[in-house]
Formats: sequence, C-alpha cells, structure tokens
Amino acid sequence: MEKIVYLIRHSGPFVEYDNQENMSWYEYNKNMILSVQGEEKAQKLCEIEELKNIKNIYSSNSFRAIATAKYLSESNKTKIKLDDRINEREFGIKFLNELPSDFTVHSFKDKNFKVNNGESLNDIDLRFDSFIEDILQNNEKSIVVIHGIMLLSFLQNHCDFKFVNEKIYIKYNKKVIVYEKPKSPGVYKIIFKDNKVIDIDCIN
Repeated sequence: MEKIVYLIRHSGPFVEYDNQENMSWYEYNKNMILSVQGEEKAQKLCEIEELKNIKNIYSSNSFRAIATAKYLSESNKTKIKLDDRINEREFGIKFLNELPSDFTVHSFKDKNFKVNNGESLNDIDLRFDSFIEDILQNNEKSIVVIHGIMLLSFLQNHCDFKFVNEKIYIKYNKKVIVYEKPKSPGVYKIIFKDNKVIDIDCIN
C-alpha cells in the first residue's frame, strides 16, 4: 500500500535584529518568528489542494515551524502534533559566529561532521528516520513541518544532490525537483511503499 507524506520547510523567518550576535543562538533560533511575508506565504499553503483534508500534522518545537503549521492545522480542523525527533539540529554553539564559514557545505560533504557537542547530519537522520517509520504506521496522509537542514539531508539520502554555486540541485529518478535556493516554505511530496521511498516531487 502506498502512503504519502508532505514534508514542508517552514516559512520565511523575521531576522532583522540589531543585536542578534549577542543573543544565545539556541534561544534565538528556537524563538524566531515568521516575517510578515512569511506569514502570508504560510497561509497560502492552505490553497494547495493536496494539503486539504489531512488529519495528521506534525511540527518541530520552534516558533517558525509551529507558525507555519498553524494555518494548515486550522484549515484542516486538527491539532498540531509536536515531536522532538523533528526539532532543529543541535549546532553545538552558544553564538552564531562560532560556526565555521563552510558549516553547511561541510556538513553535507561529511555527514559525520559536527561542532563541539552538536549533532551531525547522520545524527539528525537517525531521529528523523525513526519518526518517519512511526508515522508510516498511519494509513492517512501526513503533513510534517521541519527545518531546511533536516529536509535537505533527507533528500540527499534519496536523490542526486549537489551544491551549484548558491543553488541546490536535486534530481530524483531522472526528474529535477530543485535547482534553486530552497523555498520557504517549500512542499515536497514523498510517496512510500512498504516503508521505502518510491517517488519524490516538489509541489510548491
């Protein structure tokens, strides 16, 4: 039996703070709200026909992920389920400027790479795979609002994936699904059969 999961990268956050370099990265990152445009784009997700009449909506615990999911939750008349396994990656830093300049690209080239006591992409893959395995026990479609790094790491595991200048090139089964900077929000339709991915597409 085929099952469908819609993975959604949260909508665009508001980041214009004068003193953000002095904020704790963990608190700042978790509590980041959506921008005005981000709110508008999140609300427009409700217009996508495939995202209607879905009862299972999951989100990480970050404000911007929950704020993205809230419109879908209200339009589908269901509650958001929070799950720690889809929370943002632990970066292992106190302030953002402690990250290496090539942190993101390095992480995708070496999925064991981590900073201090933070997480590698392999670490977040393990918890995400555990989460996916559990939600596939449901026979209904599911919506999952997550963070860009977790989403891209999942896509890298199943697709032809590479960085091209400032863009990301992702191809699945001879079909190019992304060749741009990933959208916020971006919606990816994943079809599973017998708990294995059999198709991936970008529908927004």
